[in-house]
Amino acid sequence: MTHQRILANVSRDEFVGRDAELQQIVRHASLDPNGLVVLAAPGVGAAELLRQAYDQLFVRRGDPVPIYFAFKQSEGTPLDAARRFFQNLLQQYIAYRRVDPSLCDARLTFHDLLELALPGDYELVSELIEGFERERSGGDQGDFVRFCLNAPHRLSAAGRKIFHLIDCSKLATSAKDEARLGQEIAAAITRPNGPFALAGLRRQVINLIHGTDDGHDASELIRLERLSDDDGRKLVEVSARRYQIETNEPTRDLIVQQMNANPFFIDALIQAARESKTPLTSFLNCQRLYVDELMGGHIYRHFTRILDAAAPNPQTRKTLLRVLFESAASGAHKSSLWAWKKRLSVDAAEFEHIVDALHVHELANSSAAFIEVNADSYVWMDYLRAHYRAEVAGEARALIVATTLLDSLKRAPQAMARKYRREAALGLRELISDFNCQSVPASLFHYDRFAAVHKGEDTETVDAALDRESDLIRLPQIVYAAGCNGYSPSVPCEGERCAVAHGFEAADYTDENEIVWLAAEIDSKLEASRELTEEWCDRLASLARECGFGRVRLWLVAPEGFSTAACELLNRREAFGSSRRQVDLITARIKSAAKDKAESRPNEFEMVIPMGADTELIAAHTVEQIARRAHFGPEAINQIKTALIEACINAAEHSLSPDGKIYQRFRVENDRLVVTVASRGVVPASLVGQNGQQAGGRDENDDAQSRRGWGLKLIQTLMDEVEFERVDDGTQLRMTKYLRP
Repeated sequence: MTHQRILANVSRDEFVGRDAELQQIVRHASLDPNGLVVLAAPGVGAAELLRQAYDQLFVRRGDPVPIYFAFKQSEGTPLDAARRFFQNLLQQYIAYRRVDPSLCDARLTFHDLLELALPGDYELVSELIEGFERERSGGDQGDFVRFCLNAPHRLSAAGRKIFHLIDCSKLATSAKDEARLGQEIAAAITRPNGPFALAGLRRQVINLIHGTDDGHDASELIRLERLSDDDGRKLVEVSARRYQIETNEPTRDLIVQQMNANPFFIDALIQAARESKTPLTSFLNCQRLYVDELMGGHIYRHFTRILDAAAPNPQTRKTLLRVLFESAASGAHKSSLWAWKKRLSVDAAEFEHIVDALHVHELANSSAAFIEVNADSYVWMDYLRAHYRAEVAGEARALIVATTLLDSLKRAPQAMARKYRREAALGLRELISDFNCQSVPASLFHYDRFAAVHKGEDTETVDAALDRESDLIRLPQIVYAAGCNGYSPSVPCEGERCAVAHGFEAADYTDENEIVWLAAEIDSKLEASRELTEEWCDRLASLARECGFGRVRLWLVAPEGFSTAACELLNRREAFGSSRRQVDLITARIKSAAKDKAESRPNEFEMVIPMGADTELIAAHTVEQIARRAHFGPEAINQIKTALIEACINAAEHSLSPDGKIYQRFRVENDRLVVTVASRGVVPASLVGQNGQQAGGRDENDDAQSRRGWGLKLIQTLMDEVEFERVDDGTQLRMTKYLRP
């Protein structure tokens, strides 16, 4: 029974790309007493994930008992759904207890279920069925629904542990009564102190949980995004093998790119190939089947069902198609909410329902002022264009099919070219997201300096020279990074090849230290020319002005670097320019620093003392013991103790701390002792120099400031390295003493 398929649609071996999420749900069933919510993008396979989890839990034979329930596309009345929920609960419970998976989806009456119940469960099952019949004949529909939904409580009260797996994906297009029933079921399964997993479209399922009376928050979230390209290719392979459809590597890549690695769309195309007995061995065959799907297959029915549920009235639906098409055709792909409402001419409740349906299925993004059509999906945009032309513009079907097929074939090599460019991209956004106040050689951001010294040298020689370089650039701490096209469609740059990164110099969260890095990878087979470099500098500068950025840093990356004239332009505009080799060196240094930090695991001690009352002497005694264990000599130990006492006195006198505490960390590394003294509160501006270090110098009119300056100078004399910086809600002084032979 290890790999037996019970509720799953595909075998475990064919379930691609979700191993981590699947095991997370299975572990959650027995280890976490709280809830788990799966936030799924449309079409990524949330329902199948829950079914696969059910099958694994059924085979595992532990506590609790897994119960899977899925809302249907059209549930009927709330009474029908509640009855199905109740029977589903009893039937799967009995199937699990009897270790008979065939009972899970068998057609059974309540009499059958009672006959199949184990002796230890007979009385409990009998009471539940009797209560069901009593409430159903009582005439109060509300009481009947509540009884059905509260059945899990009765099982729990009898000592039977239940793990609910609830699939709410179909609720997105349900009527209001069914959506309300979904909230009631969510409330029913979240109320007991037991584990559960609830999955649905990410723009709806959180509202479903938060809409319960309990306001329950799941203790754990799974964000189910699109498959990776590699997993998408595996999915095409296993699906084609299952349906005995021939494919090849180019067509598999095309299907993944065109379908955006969406499991639903991929499966729809493979099924169409099986139904028509068409091998997917050429772009032409793929696109012919794709256009057939758009015009009347599984994909057509998918989008049509969503639009029909959003706008059941034929005339309203026709107007909706027009508004969607015209919004998508605009440069920004969006229109104002007011314009939509005026064009659709429906009442407020219906308009809200239409917008919500489009938003939940991610066909459009709605905000307080605008509705933006999702133009990133090839499949959705092709459907929208084709059916606008058929249902609104009234064009001939043959013409629509012909032009859609031609356009798809022309787009295929372009889509593949974009894929290859993405795979060859440096990953600037990921790199720049890792910036966190590291110091790197300045020559890595100035191609002219790097080329003058290191061009033609091997990597080992270059690394050694960079280690000796004294001119360093301290990178900012980046807090958010996204592609340029996420800020403005006017910048023609793919997301993987450009980045807008917001951060702070020295991790100091002030207006003066806020900075935005705008980075772009530009195409040039040789050293980038002055003209190309200037064009990209102007593009990024224009984006900065359009978005109202303050301090900005431009960083261009060209595979082979920049010409002499281009370097002069970059220097004049105070922009950075790097070659691919320089970026590789930057990446290696940042990753190496992170790895060294993670692997070093030095001894580290933390201590908190109150300010005043000579408590700094306690800190001095502690650091003395730590320094002795690290084999520091008597003179060095006295210097460390004195420096720590001065740091504690300064913190007590000048930090304006609200909690009156000093936080200390003693970090013993191979050749040094690093002492950090931190306190909450803001240091007065008069005591901090422009370079971020504490100001020194004696002022006869300010005794506190003179003491502060003298103390810092003494610390700098006693320790090898001293660094003062602002941190979250406070300041810290980091002092380093090297262990000398």
